[in-house]
Amino acid sequence: MNMKFLLVAGLVAALVGCSSKTKTNADIEQRDLFDQSNRGSFEQTAESIDGVEAPSEEELRTQQDELKREFEREEQRLLDERVKLDEQNAVTQDEFQRQAEIKRELLQNDSLLSQRSIFYDFDSSVIKVEFQPVIEAHGNFLKKHPSVRIRIEGNCDDRGSREYNLALGQSRAEQLKQAFVLLGARADQIDVASYGAERPLVFGVDDESRSKNRRSDLVYLD
Repeated sequence: MNMKFLLVAGLVAALVGCSSKTKTNADIEQRDLFDQSNRGSFEQTAESIDGVEAPSEEELRTQQDELKREFEREEQRLLDERVKLDEQNAVTQDEFQRQAEIKRELLQNDSLLSQRSIFYDFDSSVIKVEFQPVIEAHGNFLKKHPSVRIRIEGNCDDRGSREYNLALGQSRAEQLKQAFVLLGARADQIDVASYGAERPLVFGVDDESRSKNRRSDLVYLD
């Protein structure tokens, strides 16, 4: 019995030893294959890197010069935009100051420019001598500021037909326009219109009321 047990135990030990040896040999072979694969990949990568040709000094200088030129172009573009913006701001500021000056001149209550109506004798478009200083002031103002525009509105009293008064009002406005042009204003600065007796300044049929309605009004346009 003991002999039989010893034979079985010896056989089991032999089988276990053989299995361990076989497994160890397989592990070694697997590691060798893995190492060879990694070494091949590394060598292939190294060969790929070695195959890339490094840029020459001349090519590097060319690239640097191109980058420098591109930087200079961008710098010049930004400078040009800044100059253009400054010019636009200066023009805007000058225009603002000019408009402010125009308004100051027109709003001075003690100046001849504050007088905006020219009055006439009955059935006449002749400019009275007493209004010459006023007309000269407005004519010189238009000459000084060629961008300013004005509309001359001719009016009449209630006597006469509608057609006659419209024609008379037109004549009064045209006479004033001609005077302004002679003083140096441009014709395209001046519009003329006639309202006949349709826009009385004073309602009344007495001589004083009618004398105030025989007029040309000077309307400055924005």
